[in-house]
Amino acid sequence: MFCNRNAEAKELSHKFNALGYRTVAISGQDSDEVRDAAISRLEAGELEYIFSVDIMNEGVDIPSLNQIIMLRRTDSAIIFIQQLGRGLRLNDDKEYALVLDFIGNYQSNFLVPIALSGDKTYNKDRLRRLVQEGDSAIPGCSTVSFDRISEARIYKAIDGGDFTSVRFLKNEYLDLRQKLGKIPSLLEFDRNGSIDPLLIFKNSGLGSYHAFLSKYEPDYTVQFSSDQTKILKFISQKLAAGKRFEDLYLLQTLVEAGHEGYRHMREAALRNYRAQLKDSAVRSAIAVLKGDFATPKDFVSLLIDDGTGPRLTEAFATALRNAEFKRQILEVLDFGIERNRLDYAETYENTNFVLNAKYTYEEVCRLMNWQKNINGQNLGGYFYDEKTNTFPVFINYDKAPDISESIQYEDRFVSPSKLIAISKGNRTLNSPEILRLQAWPGNGLKTYLFMRKNKDDKDGKEFYFLGEMHPTGKFEAIKTKSGDNAVEIEYELNAPVRQDIYEFMLSDLSEAE
Repeated sequence: MFCNRNAEAKELSHKFNALGYRTVAISGQDSDEVRDAAISRLEAGELEYIFSVDIMNEGVDIPSLNQIIMLRRTDSAIIFIQQLGRGLRLNDDKEYALVLDFIGNYQSNFLVPIALSGDKTYNKDRLRRLVQEGDSAIPGCSTVSFDRISEARIYKAIDGGDFTSVRFLKNEYLDLRQKLGKIPSLLEFDRNGSIDPLLIFKNSGLGSYHAFLSKYEPDYTVQFSSDQTKILKFISQKLAAGKRFEDLYLLQTLVEAGHEGYRHMREAALRNYRAQLKDSAVRSAIAVLKGDFATPKDFVSLLIDDGTGPRLTEAFATALRNAEFKRQILEVLDFGIERNRLDYAETYENTNFVLNAKYTYEEVCRLMNWQKNINGQNLGGYFYDEKTNTFPVFINYDKAPDISESIQYEDRFVSPSKLIAISKGNRTLNSPEILRLQAWPGNGLKTYLFMRKNKDDKDGKEFYFLGEMHPTGKFEAIKTKSGDNAVEIEYELNAPVRQDIYEFMLSDLSEAE
């Protein structure tokens, strides 16, 4: 049992022994011999319980342990997972593990699905789905179930959790730093099962690991100019998630080998990463890094191209003369390339997207190889790009109760392979986009589905990519709730929506409140 204080553990052990149980209390202050003796007695059946303080989150391994009672609070995901993991060890003589959590006002219940699934992203949408799906979202043959009250409390903790808050980030960082005995590199966060560094990048007051360390790590004394800080923040926030290899590898090549390296970039990518660069993606990456894709407010210009191939801007090349700045730029790029390898390498049918992965509006525009970024308001549910002949459809499946009636349409699944979506308002069967859909397949239009649950969550800005779909030929003119003309369009997906995502979209999470 995990207790808060040594005195509390000893008192509980004494009371349990008086009731006839065989228990002992140990803590981090006890010697290795004392702790080893207690664990040996437990494994031999001489003890029924161990009351522990700051022990079970260390490297203690008791494979036969099948009951854990939580009597202490922790806000650290690492410690919580380590404690819970003591009961999840596999053993031939163990069929189950019973976990009882007696922390009444526990504010970090979101750690439960993280601990059970191994998911470290702290993405709220993903955490809700892990709770909803239970068994199917947890790797292996294990099963798990939550009662209704537990579900409700976990949902409440997820909704109220600020996973990019400085306090949260500092706690998780300090746990890892203490474990390693040094300032962790970006890749060491993943290798040690710690928080996702992308959470640091997403914090509006930080934006980069350098900014975090500058504020909260006393041993970190590196200083960069405002321009260097801005470049590092841009690369960290826009590219480090690894969602397109070409952006990262192009920039890495130019930083390491300059303009000459670009000439041999394709052969090097194949040799070093077994990656076949897409010409369209390389052209798009050049436009993005030149600053042509979006306004200077959102993107930093790092490249120029005089027709002989891209090269670094003079300002960026000058900044890279600082060896530590160059090292940190390459560290972020290496981190992004590794993320791409792990999560985004297997792309879907001649696209830059991974089926069932999640993307923001901006990432969709960029990975569609569009020349310009289109903000979400102008996308307005769907958008046609003439040059690429692509037509992404964005659906908020679970709309907020207070949403404007003018866009409160009934988009709905008919089955995992069939969807009915509603056009924008003031559209008829003769509107340009409807005629374009009716002309499929003769016009070669590529229509892709992006969907999010959107349970009134300010953090739910990413959409699941659910693949290509096409109109079935059923178009019906309708009136919206506000009386506007619109068109009901039936689509068929090329591949059925993955079952857990399908059930998550159809679920009513309000029942857990």
